[in-house]
Order: sequence, then C-alpha cells, then structure tokens
Amino acid sequence: MVMSANERLFYHVLIRILFVAVIAGSLISLLAEQFWVAELFTHFRLYYLLLQALLVLIFLHTGRHTLMALTILFAMPNAWVAGPYLIPVYGGQRATAKAATSIDIVALNVNYRNDGFARVAGYLRERDPDIIVIAEYTPAWRDELEFLRKSHPYQFGEVRPDPWGLAVFSRLPFMESELIDLADTDTVHARFVFAAGMMSLEVFAVHLLPPKSAVWARNRNLQLENLVDQLGASTHQRIVIGDLNLTPFSPYFSRFIERTGLQDARRVDGFHVTWPVSVFPVWIPIDHALADPEVNITSVHAGPDVGSDHFPLEIRVSKGVNKQPGQVRAVFE
Repeated sequence: MVMSANERLFYHVLIRILFVAVIAGSLISLLAEQFWVAELFTHFRLYYLLLQALLVLIFLHTGRHTLMALTILFAMPNAWVAGPYLIPVYGGQRATAKAATSIDIVALNVNYRNDGFARVAGYLRERDPDIIVIAEYTPAWRDELEFLRKSHPYQFGEVRPDPWGLAVFSRLPFMESELIDLADTDTVHARFVFAAGMMSLEVFAVHLLPPKSAVWARNRNLQLENLVDQLGASTHQRIVIGDLNLTPFSPYFSRFIERTGLQDARRVDGFHVTWPVSVFPVWIPIDHALADPEVNITSVHAGPDVGSDHFPLEIRVSKGVNKQPGQVRAVFE
C-alpha cells in the first residue's frame, strides 16, 4: 500500500507528537515528590512504557536512531518501576478452584452515588466470598445489602452519606475489630483480626483520600504515614486491602512498601486495573492487596463490572504459611 504525501505527513507529525508527549509524561513523573500534580503522571507509567516500546520499533524501522536512543533513555525509569508488573502476566500462577484451606476476600468501592444495587448484590451472591469489604457505604447501600447479615453474621462498620462510610461482613468470627480514622481526616477505615489456620491475620481495610488537590494529596500521604505506624504496632501477620488512591508506580507507594515490609500481592497474578470502569483505556490499579511475605496470597485479580466506577478486587488467601516468603519482615523501633 502506497501512502500519499499528506498521509505520510500526518503520520510523521502524529509520531512526533506521541514522542514528545510520552517523554514529557516520563519527565514530569520524576518530579512526583516535589509537586502533587506530577504524582498524577506516575500512575500512567505502564502506558508510557508500552508506547515507548512501540516508538522504538517505529524508529528502528525508519532508521531514526537518535530518536530511538532518546526513547530508550527516557523509557528506563518507567521500565524500572512498571516493568516488573508485566512479567507475571505471562508467568504468574493463578489459583482457580477454591480449596477448603483458602479464604476468599472481596474489596469493593461501590460508589456512594451508584444506585445499581441489584448488580452488586447479584455479584456478591454469586461469588459468595468469606469476607466482604464495602467502601463508600451509605444508608441506601446498608438497606440493599441487608441480606449479608444472614450469610455473613460477623460485621461492623459505619454508614455515611458521603464517600467515607465503610463496612466489613464476614463468615469468620473476629478476634478483634475496630474502626479507625487515619491521620484525623474524618474518614472511616477498619482493622480486624481473624484466625486463618494456625496463624492470625490482621487486616487493615482502608479507603484513602484521592489526591485531587495539594491539600488532599498531603492528607493522603499523612494517612499513609499513620497507617505505617499502626502496621508497625501489629503483633500478627498483616494484610492491607482497599482503595489507596495511588498506583504501584507512585514513589509514595514504594516508600510505603519499603517502610512496612509488605509485598504487593497483585504480582501473584500480574497487572490488574481497578479504576475507572470506562470504555476509554486509561485504567489504573488503585485498589490493592498488600501482605506480609509469610501470608500466602494465592490469587489477586479484578472482578467484573458491577455498576460502580471501580472493579471489585478479589483476593484468595491460603490458610497455610508461605514457606518461601522471599524477604524478612521489617522491624520497627
């Protein structure tokens, strides 16, 4: 197929625009700890990396070696951060059927403005997990999820008319349970402990503030700091689940992982996006399952579209101890 001069000019300009845009996004991402807006660019590092791989092939084919070298150079920070999440997509081991020795957990931000109650209820009835964490738990959602009181008799939470209500429903009895407010931000989070075989698991179910302004971003980071302190006081094996409103590509996520000694359990099954539920391909993973290395999480993946702006996060935890934890747990002084 022979392209016209106008078509060649169009693709030439398009490729140059893409080249400049991806480099700009990559550079701005490096300033994430200096400017709150710059952190928003870090969430798309995987997309930058994929586009840079495409540009390398185009420049290699067209003999644009200088542009190819520049693309590779600016791709390196993205590859360092986002690249590891591509490996399990092909090599990860997925647990399929539920075993009697496993515990299924679903964490779902239902969206407090969402009135698609039937879809969420149908999904929860079909999946029937052992533990359910509902974020943005409103009076309307309390009424529509009333059926969980029979199937999951152990429950606690707080109803709110705003996005900061949260509830936990469980088939398993709690050894401990309480609601917590991270960093005095007037938000609801949950801490609970339950027995999983021969060990006890302490779960922090959280919904952190979205970084939609400098103040909100700073308060979200304070919530992370407070959560680090609470995790450091734990005497159990620990799991953090919920909507953290940041991706694994943010430096604040990396710092949180480093300070707590937790591992990103998402890597068991590879890269799974949870927000937003949209036809436009700008999906990012802001709902997380983080755990101590000794906690044997065998599966983490996104569930189906249930009418919210988030996909559910489905987590499977084995009751057995992970015999190859990969690293020791951090010690807090």
